[in-house]
Amino acid sequence: MREMELWLVDLQACAAALEHVEAATPRLSEACECQLATMALADARRDRRLTHIALRIALERKLGPSVRGIAFARSTSGEPSLPDRNASFSIAHTPGLAVIAISDAGPIGIDIEKSRIVRMPALRRAPIEAEAIRLAAGAPLGGRDADERFLRAWVRIEAVAKARGTGVGPLLETVRPRSAGGQAPAPDLAASADALAVQVHDLATALGTYAAVAYSGSGPPPRLARFPVDADAIEALTRPG
Repeated sequence: MREMELWLVDLQACAAALEHVEAATPRLSEACECQLATMALADARRDRRLTHIALRIALERKLGPSVRGIAFARSTSGEPSLPDRNASFSIAHTPGLAVIAISDAGPIGIDIEKSRIVRMPALRRAPIEAEAIRLAAGAPLGGRDADERFLRAWVRIEAVAKARGTGVGPLLETVRPRSAGGQAPAPDLAASADALAVQVHDLATALGTYAAVAYSGSGPPPRLARFPVDADAIEALTRPG
């Protein structure tokens, strides 16, 4: 099995199948169910629940059924992990879609965004975009307009923050303009990422969505695989062979 697996989950297409599989063989932890119950917004609660069911399926595929129902540990920045398991994972979701990354070769982080209007001044965007390019070893952002360019930068930043386990706040603080003239300090995040052997790569997604994955090690990431949308195929993911 590959050291890294990346999944794109169509939460709308998978919804009925994921709920059927979870009802037949519960995999969510009690702590996760309790946390979901505190979420006021129904759509957000639904997407988060489906994302976590898919994550549990993917983890079981990698680590076996012993991970069923185990509560995740949380880092100081809120990133989840499985205690005493030799695997790192990361999830992200945006309305209707989720991405999952699992690795047994070190820390990993993933993020996804859908096209939207970004209400942030260009002066604030510029250092974030520059840092996203540096963190990707100079890979250009591309994009058809300013908002697309920024969202491509943002998923890189979020993915690196998750892989490093620091949360996005410290990354943004380093590139925040300080002076009255709006000049940002010289960022040192690329050096920090290099020291932790974290690299970030863009992922190919559907038109109007942007995703990136960051991880330790070298070489390109595997392709972003489509998560099955029917119950039998989902259950088959967890079967040996």
